Amino acid sequence: MKNRYLYVTLLTMLALSSQAQQQKGASPRLVVNITIDQLLTDYPALFDDGLIYEQGFYPYSQVDLSSAISSVVTGTSPFYHTITADKWLDRQTLQTVTATADEIAVSTLADELKMATHGAGKVCAVATNKETASLLSGHNVDRLIWNEDKRKTWDATSLTVKALQMVVEERLGQDSIPDLLFLHYEKDNYQSALQRLVIEIQHLIGKQHALFVLTSTGYTQAVADEYAKYHVPTGVYYTNRTANLLNMYLGALWGQGKYVEGAYRNQLYLNHQLLEQKRIALSEATKKAKEFLQQITGVKRVQTHLYETHMGDLLVELAPGWQMQNDDTHEQYDYKQPQACFPIIFYGANIPAQKVQAPVSIERIAPTISKAIRIRAPNACMATPLF
Repeated sequence: MKNRYLYVTLLTMLALSSQAQQQKGASPRLVVNITIDQLLTDYPALFDDGLIYEQGFYPYSQVDLSSAISSVVTGTSPFYHTITADKWLDRQTLQTVTATADEIAVSTLADELKMATHGAGKVCAVATNKETASLLSGHNVDRLIWNEDKRKTWDATSLTVKALQMVVEERLGQDSIPDLLFLHYEKDNYQSALQRLVIEIQHLIGKQHALFVLTSTGYTQAVADEYAKYHVPTGVYYTNRTANLLNMYLGALWGQGKYVEGAYRNQLYLNHQLLEQKRIALSEATKKAKEFLQQITGVKRVQTHLYETHMGDLLVELAPGWQMQNDDTHEQYDYKQPQACFPIIFYGANIPAQKVQAPVSIERIAPTISKAIRIRAPNACMATPLF
């Protein structure tokens, strides 16, 4: 009788130990991937209990909303995923193209989840506009929610309400197959709404089953009037005027012709067909163009991007504080300055609280999420998981 009691006790202990091990090693049922526009360090105190990498950064200089969120969900830079900006010129038509998921040239977290689960893992996204929601979710998505009523603006509370509605209606995180929920908050007044989102999702599916990943879009938006007011050096770079001047310069060298066939913001597109007709090497044309452009006030550096998708042949980098303006339409382009650092936070799913000072590229977010839910990292990601 005594031996039988010991045997039963041993079996019970082994069962409990096995259950504890399974719970400890279990994958999150729902990953909530959140990007916040221009986030610095003003995140809700709730996240202080998470794993916080305090010096996150983007591994390229021309950061904007579309390139940033595409880099987060692909684990690579615009060189590979090709979302170089919110908009760019199409080389064939010289018309502007808006960034959408169709333009992403590699796989995303959502794509890899769908392939790993044979379509069973759900992918949902919420943002104020369709383009942002599309980029967050990638090529494969079950449901997108965005503000379709342009007469009524959405605030952070609206986003949170819609996201919670989606969690309930789509039954996200309710089984052992992992799901992905992507959100993007604007920079203002999001803290209480974000805190509500976290608390209610944890209540719906359990704290141990939800992993929240939070980071910034990685830039700040400068205000030219403030610079001028406080005597900080600033100025205006005129996009079309610069293109015309460059065209005149190249025409003086090689004869009349439209050598610059397009200009958009800080990018210039050379006329490859004309150069070929005149037997002028593209490398020689870009060399002469760079020499000329670098003499223009406000231009700090000129980079070459020959044959790259969604990029001009020449990319003009302005001095800090300088603005861009289309002198034909008088459209003023916002100047976005890369942030030196910002937090990358993993919260929930039994992740212990810790603060890490070492610099961390946002390219490491995607492989970390992939490892956590036991799927392959996106196919252009070469970064290693953080844990």
